[in-house]
This record gives sequence, C-alpha cells and structure tokens, in this order.
Amino acid sequence: MIQAYGNKQSIISFIWRFSKPYRGKFCCLLSVAFIWAAEMSIRPYTLKVLLDRLAIPSSEGSSLLPSLFWPALGYLGCEVMINLMFRFYDYIRMFIYPSLQIDIIRETTTYVHGHSHNFFINRLGGNIANQIKELATGIKEILQITINRFFSHILGVLIACSAVLCIRPILALIVLLWIAFFIIATVYLSKKTQKVSKNTSRARNQTVGKITDSIMNILTVRLFARHGYEASRLEEQLSEQVYWDKKLEWTNLKIRAIQGTSILAMMALLLAALIHARMQGLVTIGDFGLILTIGISISAAIQNISQDLLIFSELVGKCNVSLHLLETPHEIANKPHAQPLTVSIGEISFEQVSFGYRKDEPLFQKISIKIEGGEKVGLAGFSGAGKSTFVHLIMRLYELQQGRITIDSQPIHEVLQESLRDKISLIPQEPLLFHRSIKDNILYGCPGASEEKYIEACQKAHALEFIQALPQGADTIVGERGIRLSGGQKQRVAIARAFLKNAPILILDEATSSLDSASECEVQRNLEELMQNKTVLIIAHRLSTFRSVNRILVFKSGTIIEDGSHQQLLALQGHYSNLWNIHLGPSRQAHTSDRF
Repeated sequence: MIQAYGNKQSIISFIWRFSKPYRGKFCCLLSVAFIWAAEMSIRPYTLKVLLDRLAIPSSEGSSLLPSLFWPALGYLGCEVMINLMFRFYDYIRMFIYPSLQIDIIRETTTYVHGHSHNFFINRLGGNIANQIKELATGIKEILQITINRFFSHILGVLIACSAVLCIRPILALIVLLWIAFFIIATVYLSKKTQKVSKNTSRARNQTVGKITDSIMNILTVRLFARHGYEASRLEEQLSEQVYWDKKLEWTNLKIRAIQGTSILAMMALLLAALIHARMQGLVTIGDFGLILTIGISISAAIQNISQDLLIFSELVGKCNVSLHLLETPHEIANKPHAQPLTVSIGEISFEQVSFGYRKDEPLFQKISIKIEGGEKVGLAGFSGAGKSTFVHLIMRLYELQQGRITIDSQPIHEVLQESLRDKISLIPQEPLLFHRSIKDNILYGCPGASEEKYIEACQKAHALEFIQALPQGADTIVGERGIRLSGGQKQRVAIARAFLKNAPILILDEATSSLDSASECEVQRNLEELMQNKTVLIIAHRLSTFRSVNRILVFKSGTIIEDGSHQQLLALQGHYSNLWNIHLGPSRQAHTSDRF
C-alpha cells in the first residue's frame, strides 16, 4: 500500500521505491549503455588507424592489405557488437517497463480508493484516472531517457573527451569549455520549461475532466438542449490549453535556436583548429579524422541530451501534477493494528458526536443517541436536515470532529474500515452501477455466491422477471452508471445486491422511491424479510414507508428533535406531525395511521 507523505514526495524517491524489484535488470540496461558509450570512441579510433595506414606511401606499403585487415575487422565488429547489445537491451526492457507501469497503476489506484468520500466529491473521476495513467507513463519515459540518453551520452562524452585529450589537449579544452557552456545554458533555460510544462499538464488534465463531465451527463445536456453551452464552456478550457501549449513550444523553440547556434560555433572553431594543427604537422590524417568524428559525435550527443532535457522537464512537470494525488494524506485512515469489526447484536451508539462539512459550519453538535441491536429505526425530516449524513457517519465516510460512534461497543474509528462497511448493506436512492453485466453488479454483494443464492436474491428483489426478459439476460451490460436500465430496474439490482450481501446492519435510503406502486408493494414485503434479525435504518420522505419500524428519529437542521414511535410522535403534535400532514394530507392521516 502506498504511504501518504506530509511533505512533497520527490520524483526521485518515488522512482527509487518502485524500481526496487527491478534494480538487477536496470544494472543490465546500464551495462549496455556503458558499452554503447565506449563504442562511441572505439569505432572512430579504428577509423583513425585505417586512415593512418592508408596514408603510408605506396613504396612503403607493399603489405598494406594485411595491415588494414584487423582495423577493418574491428570497425565492423563494433557494429555487430552494438547491434547485439541493443537487442539484449530490448529483451531486458521487456521484463521491466510493462510490470513497473502496472505496479504504479495498481498501487496509486489502491491509494486513491482509500481517500474519503469528500475527496471524490471535490474532484472529477476522469481527471483522477488520467493523472494515474500519466504518472505511470511518465515514470516509464523518465527512466528510459535517464538510462538510454543521459547516462549513455554523458558517459560517451566523457570517454570521447578523454580520447581527444590524449591526442591534442588544446582541442579537448575547446570541446570541454563548449560542453560546460552548453549544459549550464540548457539547465538554466529548462527550469522555465518545467514551470510552463506543469501549467500545460494541468490545463490538459482539466480539459479531459471537463470532457468527461460533459459526456457522463449527456442526458442532462440533451434534456436542457445545452450542447452549445457545453461547447462554449469547453472552448474556454481549450483556449487555455492552446495558450500553454503554444507557450511551451515557443520556449522550446528559443532554447533549440540557442543550442543550434552554439553547436555551429563549436564545430567551426574545432575545424579551424584541426586545419591549423594539420598544417603545422601536429596531427596525422587519422588524428584529424578521429577528432573531427568525435567532435561531431559529442555535439550530437550533447544536443540530444539538451533536447531530452526539455522532454524530461515536461515529463517531470506532468508527473509532479499527478504525484499531487500521493501528496494528499488520507483524511480517514485505519489506526495501526486496527482489528476487524465483529457484530453480534448490531447496537449503534452516538456519543457526543459533532460534525460539519466545514469546521466553521457545524451540522451536528454533541449528538448522543443509542439504537438497540435488531431495532428498526426510521429517519424523518426535510431534505438537508442531516439524515443521510447520520448514516454516512456510521459508515465512516467522513471523520468526526468530536465524540465517537460505536457498534457493539467497538469505536468505529478503531476498527478496519473495510470490515465496518462489510457489515453494512446500503440501498441508496440513486444506485450507482458498474459498466458491467447485471449479474456482475448483483454478485458484487457477495462475489463467491452460488447460482442458487444469486437467483434467490433476484427473486426477492422482484428483479428476475425483467432480467430474463432482456435479450442477453443477466449478461446484459448496463452501461456507465447503469444508463441502459430504467430507474426502477437499477433500484431492483441494488436491492438484489443487498439481499445477497445480507449484512447485519441494513440502511435503506429511499430504497423504493424509483419503483411503481405494484413493484413497491412486492419489494416492501421482501424487504421486510431482509430486515429480519438486523439493525435497520430507513430514510424516507414517504412516511408510510415507516410502517414496519419500532422507532422514528426526527431531524431538523442537524438536531434530533423528536424520538418515538409513530403514534407517540403524532400525539406530540410537533414537527413529525407537521411532516405527516404535509406528505399524506389530513384526510388520509387516520386511515394511514392504522397501517403502523
């Protein structure tokens, strides 16, 4: 599991940790890079020997051909060796980068799953997924550039400069001074590139996020005929992305122009120095060819390094944006040595609980209440009164600001979050389904369930009939968020999933609100079976849904203002009584109360 860091986690430390299982293979890649760097000087040296021997006058060169054999063989041998090394490099690389990317995606996704509910409310899902992908791809490319280019080219330049130094020190000094100037200028200019690339990456991620948001809400776009509005909204974001893309390209263009001019100046100076040295008899023809060839190789290597440095800066900028996901500590984390929750009777207790979505705007203030094990409790109140927040806190989707919640005397902040939520079944008002088959969505409640259990759950949820009527039956793909199913069908799938999970604590959040009257009556009867021997919390605006509860908690502005049975609350003539009259009407009150 990825650790959260209070301070910024550097790219270097991130790569170091993920590369640990592959360090032996990385050493093999570095050895290939070393051989390539050495070959950068060895091959020109064999060419020098050939030229020097070819320059021998014919009267002294009766045995010229045998003297050329070994240098020529060495020149060709370098080509064979480097090709074999590159194929070896490709073979080793095959065992590193695909697995490394999977490791990063797996662990970053797992870490993101551990964030609080609030984390996902404040971020677009498409943007998060894109950042995970960019991080994995960016790390792979950073490693490839570091090994393939930086290490091999820098080492090759050092070896080449040493060769020139041995032949003509003054020429080596020219090359070294130019290299120093080139690297300093490039590093200085690349800092600006990194800043611009970070903004470019952020703009691109925001573009992906806005496109994803628009596509996921395409039905709303159509219903309100807002295609033009979405296009104009996207256009604003695209304009920002184009601005940063152009700024990045312009920055890179200026850097390349400066680099190209400096390379031209160095080659002109080196060529002039070689011609002068040859005229003075200070270098042989072979030396002339060797130094000129090495000079060309050095300039090409340094230019490649500088260009790769620009790409490297862009990649670091992108990865820093993505790495921000890992810099965000989990708001809700398991305590060290936390144990699984065990539920025997399902007693839920709030003890002086205070909570607010913003610290300066508390919703609950020192609420204390106990729900007995096996009790059926209705939660009533207007929208925004705190009913959903109440059950979300039981599931520890948010962290308390004060007090504690216990289940069977076990503080929920001291148990494993996964075990807590495993003991709770929630049927929400708006079921969210995976882009998978109906069967996969239902079996999500208990992945190892038998076919018999699966069919039984479908029957109890009144879902089997519509599933069998579909062309592909249970294998029908429901679409993103279940878009291919009606509201009632999605609700039945969610109810079947809860039947299959069969957790000791059951939460119904407007669970039958999307069903027609006939289906609601059928499902209600089955839900009553599901509620047996469980602690049940029911959120509903239709108060007739509370006909099977033992007790009703009435919420208003984050406070439980009434607590009692239906008849007791009606007799109080308070807030619940007003709700009853508003939702059911005075003329139906007496008739409906007989059903409780």
